[in-house]
Amino acid sequence: MCSWWVPSMGRSQDGLFQIAEKQAIREDSFKGILKMLRYDDLQVFVHTSDSGSLSAAARQLEISPAVASAALKRLESELEVRLFARSTRSLRLTPEGDAFLLHARASLRSLEEGRRLLQGGKDQIAGVLQLSAPSDFGRNLLLPWLDEFQARYPQLSLRLLLGDRVTDLYRQPVDVAIRYGAPADSSLVALPLAPDNRRVLCAAPGYLAERGEPR
Repeated sequence: MCSWWVPSMGRSQDGLFQIAEKQAIREDSFKGILKMLRYDDLQVFVHTSDSGSLSAAARQLEISPAVASAALKRLESELEVRLFARSTRSLRLTPEGDAFLLHARASLRSLEEGRRLLQGGKDQIAGVLQLSAPSDFGRNLLLPWLDEFQARYPQLSLRLLLGDRVTDLYRQPVDVAIRYGAPADSSLVALPLAPDNRRVLCAAPGYLAERGEPR
């Protein structure tokens, strides 16, 4: 035979159900409240809950007990609840504090994962690079260089667009465009890749006699 029970602790079952209902309402509002809470205040709350002592939490976080106490009071003020029942010798979670603890731990884990993700992204080049280049330059010279570049940065995806038309960087999804000569649009930032590049134009005498010399 299975049954369920709750300790009375001087409360009726109706009273317990009312407490549970209030906690459920508070849990629904925690997500919105978390937006305005401070990271270090949540740390103080979680460390205090784990150690059972505000002074111990302050030592773990390397802050003064006064700073830890102010952080806890600030957090309770933002939540408009008492998180701990305090006495001269003990510190224990209130029902509201116990309900909030799970959300506080999850928030700290999420923020820490985000911080690690951002720090990891600083050490590597990743994403998508869209590159436009003239057809002859892209096929004859650029492709071997891109193979070496891709081997050096494997987390970077390259998209090469070959064409001899002038690319509109504002309308087409291009990050970098390689072109001969100077850009007509003065608002673009242009860097010379081969400033001393010289080309020789050759033609057969018969072609020049028929078509004329280029100007």
